[in-house]
Amino acid sequence: MRRLLSYVWAFLPALSFGFLAPVPIIHAAVKLRTWTLWAASALYTVAGVLLWSVTVTMDGTVAPEEIPEPPDWAAALLLGLMVVPTAHALVVRRRVFEPRAQDPALVAALRARERREEARAILARDVNLARELRIGRPDLARQFDDGGLVDVNHAPVPVFVQVLGLSEADAAQLTTTRERVGGFTTADEVIAYTDLSPALVDSLGQRLVFLP
Repeated sequence: MRRLLSYVWAFLPALSFGFLAPVPIIHAAVKLRTWTLWAASALYTVAGVLLWSVTVTMDGTVAPEEIPEPPDWAAALLLGLMVVPTAHALVVRRRVFEPRAQDPALVAALRARERREEARAILARDVNLARELRIGRPDLARQFDDGGLVDVNHAPVPVFVQVLGLSEADAAQLTTTRERVGGFTTADEVIAYTDLSPALVDSLGQRLVFLP
């Protein structure tokens, strides 16, 4: 049914004898957000208004023989508004009605980002709830999905290695230093107190949390 409706949508300019020519292209421009479609929409709209202005009867009381003949170019404009926007709509129909499925990896990454933002919001509001949900602790049994966050102040070495991809030496240095300084509060402190590369820490910034 959706496929049938998409073809009716595409042939609307022809079915309406050109008077609704801009409608499918305006709809496509709104959905696909491309300047070329907006430009085409404006062009078809201007042409449609021009056609309407020369084909509408001036007054029902005017005798038929007094009604001026439409100019020769009006017929060409009418044909053009039936054919060109229809062909244009057929070209973009699939993009409007049958978008390709998103890459599963992209969907998963965006979903994980949303979960991390939600988990950070919980942590900012209620540290005790964050602890209860075990945010940043993939090494513990839990049901809450935090999108792959790691609690730098409490996670063990295997989490730093397996989840964040740190080397054994870097992970060991991180845990040793946090015990010595009493924990970290920001990624900048991790950079200041350890020998970990600032670029490495920055690249992991979206994955790190610092529960007290």
